[in-house]
Amino acid sequence: MFISVIKMILPIVVTFLLGVLVRKKRLISDEGCSAVKTLVSKIMLPVVLLNAFLFADYSKETLVMIIVVFIAMVAEFGCAYPLRRFIPSRAKYMPFVFSTLECGSLGYPLIAMLYGAKGTSDMAIIDVGHTVFLFLIAIPIMQAADGDTPDLRTILKNAVTSPTFIAMLAGIALGTAGVDTALQASPVYGLYGSLIDFLTAPTGMLILITLGYDMALRKELMGPVAFTSLSRLAVMAGFCALSSLVIFRFMPYSKSTLTALMLAYSLPASYAIPLFAKFEGHKDYVSTTISFSTLLTLVCFVFLSVFAQM
Repeated sequence: MFISVIKMILPIVVTFLLGVLVRKKRLISDEGCSAVKTLVSKIMLPVVLLNAFLFADYSKETLVMIIVVFIAMVAEFGCAYPLRRFIPSRAKYMPFVFSTLECGSLGYPLIAMLYGAKGTSDMAIIDVGHTVFLFLIAIPIMQAADGDTPDLRTILKNAVTSPTFIAMLAGIALGTAGVDTALQASPVYGLYGSLIDFLTAPTGMLILITLGYDMALRKELMGPVAFTSLSRLAVMAGFCALSSLVIFRFMPYSKSTLTALMLAYSLPASYAIPLFAKFEGHKDYVSTTISFSTLLTLVCFVFLSVFAQM
């Protein structure tokens, strides 16, 4: 079991450290790192989401999970406001790295290591509730904090024109229409799988490199970063327990679903957060908090790997 866990964790840690090395040696510029993020967010991640939502299991029970996760995200966002007084220098943007989940680039690859397609399907359902919260609540409030005041039309436009949101809706529409079943019975299913694997294989590696690149371990940052990340993880753990109690009252218990929930609630804030706001004077705090939270996720993943193999 120990060797199996190491085999899953080691590539992630090494890739993250490679990103740190890339920044230290200035092998790519800040603009180059931004270009990599754009490539991931506008091409690779939408493909991951389209495939995940296409093969997700849609039912009344999964609708409950979507609603519960959405409510949990709203509550998590609200919990950040009374905690902001402990880090007044970074209070303005704390709620946006305190809530939301990075299911796309981190959650899907990690859960797939444990449960394959079944785990990815569970994570996709969790991601629906989170994505609705991200685009309809978190991002508009974040843009307002930047000084912009988007109206409802702008909010909806930003959502429906986002490649990730489009991919999610397309996946849900195709999945509920039965395209997934028809595709699996088709002789081209193997070709489709090979294409998806080829397009999405570098996603996790590239995003981990950019996270390592963005890691800014400056002394003045580490207090607010550690407080935000650790308090976030503690609050998320509480919401995970409550969410699990509610969800499994309406759907049969599944170890893979429980593991997906625990992994999801241990994930860092969405990597899309830095793409939708200016964060003037706070970019290092935002990126370092997300990177530090990612390290905490990897620690949690070690224990979840052991749990999954018990």
